[in-house]
Amino acid sequence: MIKVNVAEIKKRLVGQKTFTFDLTPDELEISPKEIEILEAVRTEGCISNAGDVLLLEATMSTQVRRTCGRCLKEFTAVTKAEVLEKFYPASADNIEKDAFVYDSDVLDITEPLRESLLLAEPIQALCKEDCQGLCAVCGADLNDGDCGCDKVSVDPRLAALKQFIKN
Repeated sequence: MIKVNVAEIKKRLVGQKTFTFDLTPDELEISPKEIEILEAVRTEGCISNAGDVLLLEATMSTQVRRTCGRCLKEFTAVTKAEVLEKFYPASADNIEKDAFVYDSDVLDITEPLRESLLLAEPIQALCKEDCQGLCAVCGADLNDGDCGCDKVSVDPRLAALKQFIKN
């Protein structure tokens, strides 16, 4: 858990506290199945008093291992995430259902940091923009060169007609 003492911030109307952390995947409660993090997650940001809420602003960056969605090769990349979340006092009225709340002078910022890092990951990672992927016929990596397979696809409903024309 990543906790920040906000007692001084709450006392002042425009209070602000900056922080810098090098976090491990365990501290962020991220498993290797979710993201394979290769180094500490550099986290820099601030918590400020915005009147009735505390505002968390942070940036995160780290090196991760990914699998290309086209050629299935593993590669490393840098993941960067922006965090902007509001924390409401537990006693506040009309709080959104999934809003972050606090009820003491210590703010647990683990969940917003974790969520932001997970959401920064692409749905389909590519090892390079022009990745050719794998051959649909033989499975060869097309980034290494053409495999020579016949890429013309025939609608299976017309396969019998194609066979008839050949004969």
